[in-house]
Amino acid sequence: MSSSELPDVGEDVDLTLRHVSRQFPRSFAKALLPNREEITAATWLDTQVTSRQRRLDRVIEVQAGEERRLEHVEWQLEWEANVPERLFEYHVLVAMTVMDKTSAAHLRPPIRTTVVLLSGREKPWPELGEYRTSPQNEPFCGVVFRIDAVYQKTVAELCGRSSAFWLIFAPLAVDADANNMKLAVDALRARARDAELEELLVAMVVMADIDKRSRNLREVILPLLSEETVMQNWFYKQGEAKGEARGEARGEARGEARGKALGEAQGEARGKALGEAHGREIGKAMGEATALLRILERRGVAVPAEAREKILTCTNTSQLETWLDRALTANKIDEVLTES
Repeated sequence: MSSSELPDVGEDVDLTLRHVSRQFPRSFAKALLPNREEITAATWLDTQVTSRQRRLDRVIEVQAGEERRLEHVEWQLEWEANVPERLFEYHVLVAMTVMDKTSAAHLRPPIRTTVVLLSGREKPWPELGEYRTSPQNEPFCGVVFRIDAVYQKTVAELCGRSSAFWLIFAPLAVDADANNMKLAVDALRARARDAELEELLVAMVVMADIDKRSRNLREVILPLLSEETVMQNWFYKQGEAKGEARGEARGEARGEARGKALGEAQGEARGKALGEAHGREIGKAMGEATALLRILERRGVAVPAEAREKILTCTNTSQLETWLDRALTANKIDEVLTES
C-alpha cells in the first residue's frame, strides 16, 4: 500500500477520533479512567441542550464498579486561547443536563473534563488546567480540567497505559521512529480485539498524517498493514468520498480530472467504477450529506451517531435530497430519516 493511494484525512482528525472512540466505548473509557478501574458499562451521551442548541456528543457515561461518572473529552490539534472558556461552557452544559435528569443532588454523577493535545509547544504542560470565574483572592470557582499532551509522551509511556486505544497516538510521541512504530503496531495487535484492531491501526495512520515534527511516519506504518485493512476501512472510504466532494466543489472540469486520476491510481483492482462519472456522483452525495448535517445543526435537531453514520455513508442522491427537504421543517431526526 503506497502513501499516494491513501486519502488525505488530516482535516478530519476530529471526525476520525469521534468515530473510533464511539466504535469502542469501553476501550475508550478504560483509557480515560485512572487506577486501571474495571469498566462494567460505557455509553455515549447523545443529549440535546435545547436552550443552547448544543449536542453533548463528547460525553461518555461510565460505570466503574460502584461508581457512575461522566467523562467529557475534547480533542485539540493545538492549544488555543479560548480552550479553557470552551471547556467551562461544555462542563456547565453537561451539569445542566444532569440536573434536568436527576432531581436528587446526591444521585448526580461526577463530571470530569479532559483535553487531549495532539501538537503544540515543547515546554511540558501541567497535568491540570483551570478556568476561574471567582476573583483571585477568593476560593476557587470555575472548572478544573485534565491536560493530556500525548505528543509529549514517549511510545513506551503510551504502551504502558491500561488501554490499547492510546497506541493510536504513537506516531505523535517524542521518540516516534521506524523501530518504535513497529513496536507500537505489534503491541496494538497483541492487545486489541479483532473487532477494534483494524480501526485502531488505520487511526494510527491518520495520526501520522498530522505529526507536526514531519517525520514521514505514514510511510513507515503503511507497509506494516495489509492493503485490505486500509482499503475497506471506514476512514479510507470517508476520505475518498470527501476528496471527491472537494473536487466537485472546485468545478466540473477539475472534478473530472480528479475522478479520472483516482480511477487510474487505484488501478485494475479498483476498476473503472471510481472513474469520472462515479467520482462526480460521490462528490455530489457527500456535498448533500454535509449540507444536511449543517441544516440539522443550525435548526438544533439532535443527530445521534447512528443517524450521522447513515447520512454520511448514503450515496443515493435522490434519498439525500428527500432528507434535505424534510430537514427544513423537521424537529426530530426520525422525521427526516423515516422510510415513509
